[in-house]
Order: sequence, then structure tokens, then C-alpha cells
Amino acid sequence: AAFPVSAAAGVQPCALPTSGTRLPRRLLAGLLWSSTAPAQGLARLRDVLHDLRAEGRAGLLGADAAAIWFERALAVESPPRQPGWPLLPELRGIDPALDDWLVRSEAGSGEAAAGGDQATRTERPGAARRPGVLVAPIASLAGPRTGGLEVAATDAIVAALTPLRSISVLVETPGRPPPLPDYLVTGNIHLAGPRPQLALRLIDEAGGGAVLWSAILEPEEARPAAFAAEVAAMACARLEHELLLLEAERAAARPLAEASAQEAALRAVPAIFRLERQTFEQAGRLLGIAVRRDPRHAFAQAWLAYWNILLVGQGWAPRPAEALAAAAAAAEQAVLHDPRDARALAVAGHVRGYLHRQVPEAVALTRQALDINPALPAAWTFSGMAHAYGGELETARRHLRRALALLPRNPHAFFTEAGLATVEMLLGNHEAAIGIARGVRQIQPHFTATHRAMIAALGHLGRPAEAAPLVRALLELDPGFTVQRFRAAAPYVRRRDLDHFLRGLRAGGVP
Repeated sequence: AAFPVSAAAGVQPCALPTSGTRLPRRLLAGLLWSSTAPAQGLARLRDVLHDLRAEGRAGLLGADAAAIWFERALAVESPPRQPGWPLLPELRGIDPALDDWLVRSEAGSGEAAAGGDQATRTERPGAARRPGVLVAPIASLAGPRTGGLEVAATDAIVAALTPLRSISVLVETPGRPPPLPDYLVTGNIHLAGPRPQLALRLIDEAGGGAVLWSAILEPEEARPAAFAAEVAAMACARLEHELLLLEAERAAARPLAEASAQEAALRAVPAIFRLERQTFEQAGRLLGIAVRRDPRHAFAQAWLAYWNILLVGQGWAPRPAEALAAAAAAAEQAVLHDPRDARALAVAGHVRGYLHRQVPEAVALTRQALDINPALPAAWTFSGMAHAYGGELETARRHLRRALALLPRNPHAFFTEAGLATVEMLLGNHEAAIGIARGVRQIQPHFTATHRAMIAALGHLGRPAEAAPLVRALLELDPGFTVQRFRAAAPYVRRRDLDHFLRGLRAGGVP
């Protein structure tokens, strides 16, 4: 498309593609609905064309089974072009794939005009990047009084970080050149009274040496072996989370057209954490791009499965059955292509338990995830939920608390805390459930599971007036929610757990 600048003040006549230019249906469907399967995108495109014809605009467009085209040339006026964006402002943000394609079209790539099916074919523009993390030897500021804890802590941290699939763990080896890392983990052990503490820092080694994150870790156990194992678990959980967000920020600075599957998937993670519907749907499109660029990428497939789980749980899936199938397929692909990826196994377990009610399989998969990486909070969370579905509420509570102990302050703690509030409600600890849920809502007011647990607890306590605003908020987030719909979808194996939940929801005022 050409966009000649008009001499009139601030107005650009924008010439749309000339009449007769044919664009493949699969291309348009892939650009506008990049996070859906090709067949679903094509079905939505057919619906749009039907609506246009119903509005009397059939004369503008021509279409056959393979392509769509303008029947006659069109011209529209628009405000001045935005920097780096040559097209109508309204076109920005519809879909990441469309943004990417339009920019490349203006740059003269020719892909759009040639009709190449760029949006739907599998590609991998760049190799997946695994940042190098160098673990420097931990120092001791207390000398022999720490009994060699620094050596044990260093070894334990290296061992804990090694299972992470998103980084490469580096160590200094005598007789070899020092590695050139992206990040440096360093710290020292000191005594706070009689108790040892580990002060840990994450340094941007490749970007000038800035301290990106620091923490003081103080496990309850002071025995050398137990201390080393616990500080390593705490360090691994927190470093993995910080590195995930840092790499997501760096990936967002790279043009999407040049991004690898890993980078495209990383860009989606912060939007998933926010759980705001518009940005959440954008995250789904980014994950769709990632898995098309590399269908074998376990990281992208695992996050796509998790995205679909939240989509269904929030009541945002226009076609829940399709979202369930997409979650199952993505989880299976993640495990198939990297059976040692603890996050993929944990997400696959949650798919089995939450979506398919296969609780024994869910417990087994999350146990495998914990065997591989016992410092992964997501694995403890999904394990806790699987045990809750199976009626093992005390085990569920213990696992959910472990996830929070490993990573107490993170944007996605709301998922774990909502699960803990639900478990406390099922145990009959209704005041405790309300207290946890109230705290979650202050941080993340959009998570529907929190509302459900708090409404049920208030209902059991005979406080429907307090529950009424929560019911209204729940129905705004999920307009179709009813007790009957929840009963049909709830994965709880024990009848008494499900009945307890349902009674609470009814007493709290849920229709």
C-alpha cells in the first residue's frame, strides 16, 4: 500500500490495496486470529464476511474459496501517520501477527503482496537464547564459625539452578578461561546472632554490572546440609522468577519479526501475570506466534497450555471445549518435546486434574515435576491443587504453603493463595479462607477463583450481605457463572467437598 503525504494540514489520503489484489484466506485468518487453530481462524473470517454482506457491503469485497480481494479501489482519510507505523492507527494492536506483517509490508518485504502464507507457516526467525548465569563461589564473612557453609551453599545453588530450562548455568573451572555470563549470582554468608544468613545478589554482568535483585535468605534450619539445601531452593525459586521477568523485558525490546519462539513467548508472560482481559488475550496471540515459529518449543507450549487453563477458569473462553482441547494439546506437546521440563510437567498435571478430572494422573505428573525441580513454586502449587481435587486437603495445604514460602512476593502468587483460600474453606476454616482471599483481592481483583472461595466461606458463616458485592464482581468477570455450571465443571473427587463448596456458594447468593 502507498501512503502519499497530502499538502493539507495533517491529513493523509491512504490508498488501500488496489482492486483485484488477492490475499489468501489463510493469511488473513492467521493475521487476525493468530492464537487460534487455522480452522478456527478461517471459520471466524467466514463469519465476518457474512456480517459484511448482511450490512450491504457485499459490493466492496470479492471472495472465493481461497482468497479475498477488493472489487474497486478505495480511498480514506486518516490523521498523520504515527512514528514507525505507516497505517491507520485503528489497525495497531488488533493482533501481534498483523502488526508485524503490516510493518514488514510497508518496508517492502513483498510477502503480503505476493500472498505468501507468512502468518500460518512454521518458521523460526532466530535461535532460542538461553542466558548464561555464572554462580560465583559464596564467601563467608564469619570465618570458620560457619563451618564451611559457603562451599555447601555454592554447590547446592548450582545444583538447584541446573534443572531450569530457560538458562545455562556456568561455573568457574580451574585451567579454563573464565566464562562470559549474562548474569552473575554472588553472595556471602554472615551470622545474625547465632543464626547464619545468606545475602544473595543478581548482577547484570553483560549490561554494566548493575545489581538487579538482592535478598537475605534465612532458613529456619542451621545444620549445614539442611541450610544449604533450603537456601538453594529459595534462591532458585526467586532467581528463576526474576530472570523470567528480566528476559521478558529484553525480549519486548526486540522486533517481533526477528524474535525467536522463546522471545515471543517471553513477551506474553507479564501480560498473563496482570490478568487483564485485553492484555491477556494479546498474550494468547503472542504464544500462538511462538508455537508456530517452533512447535517443538516446550517453554512456549507450556505457557500456552497455562494460558488456556486461565482462559477457561476466568470464564473468558468463547468456546470452552476448544480451549480445553488446546490446553491439553499444548501440554502434551510440551512434555513430549522436553520430558525433563519441570514446568511443562506441572502444567500438564494441572490440565489433567483441573480440566479433565484425571486426579491420579495429575498427582503423578506434578510429583515428577517436583522430583526434577523441587524448587519450582508452580510445581508445588499444581501439586497442591491436584491433592485438593483428590480430597487430600492437609497435603494440599502443605504443598501450597511450600510454594508461597519459596516465592512469597511474586505477581502470580494470587493463583497459589486463591488455592490455599479454597482449601481452608473446604476444611471448614472459613475465617482463615476469608482472610487469605481478602488479601489476594487487594493484589489481583480479577481472579475469579478468589471470589468463589470467599463467597462460599461467607455463605457458610451466614453473611450473605458481605458476599453480595463479591457476587456482583464475580458475575461482571464471568457473566455466565452459576452454581449449576460450577457443579458441572468442578474437579473435586469427594462428594462432600463438592457439596460443601456448592452449599457455600448458594448461601452466599450465587444464582
